[in-house]
Amino acid sequence: MTNRIILELPDKREVLKDNLSFIQITGENNTVRLKVDKEENFEEQRGLLIAVFGNNNNIDIGKVFYPYNETIGLTGLTINIGNPPEDTIDPGVTRYASNCSIKIGDNIIFCGARLFLQDDNTSISIGDDCMFSWGIDVWCTDVHTVTDLEGNPLNFGKSIEIGKHVWVGKDVKIGKNTKISDDSIIGWGSIVTKKFDETNVVIAGNPAKIVKRGINWNFRDLQNYQIYRKSIQTST
Repeated sequence: MTNRIILELPDKREVLKDNLSFIQITGENNTVRLKVDKEENFEEQRGLLIAVFGNNNNIDIGKVFYPYNETIGLTGLTINIGNPPEDTIDPGVTRYASNCSIKIGDNIIFCGARLFLQDDNTSISIGDDCMFSWGIDVWCTDVHTVTDLEGNPLNFGKSIEIGKHVWVGKDVKIGKNTKISDDSIIGWGSIVTKKFDETNVVIAGNPAKIVKRGINWNFRDLQNYQIYRKSIQTST
């Protein structure tokens, strides 16, 4: 089967594209689906790069914002499934990853994040209304192999699950087989190495742990949030 790039318009119409300059696909039966406001100017947007090396992979991206500003270091969103040969130690060897899935919800901002799937049958899911700062790595793989003393591999990647309305701070690293639940915050420079099933928490540190409970957050800065909150209280 052929590879497909699908643009989903606001009226739910789907437009099949032969190629887009910021998407590279090597392999068969891969699908990239993107929600867009307009078909005609989407090619001109910056801040999104997708590279797929493998077969039977699916990338489904909802309504997402990709700020791009080299001056202040905003790089948007980069997605890698598999890796090209020039990124490997062995000359000419391509790292294929197949049967992988990336599902990204609506109303999400990526200021600078890289999502990386290297192992077959792995997945990353991100719920609606999330906010990602920059310098962020979400890697459902170790890339290289850890073995026992008999040479059996031990460090298989499976999934990363990020819930709805999660704020990921600057320079956060999220490793394989982890989970962040809804309405949570990951503090600057944290390294997430396990599953967190509890909602409404602040997770921080290396390795990350829960440092505060019973919180929520709003994308507005403090000054404008207080104005917004006051307007709501006044109207009710």
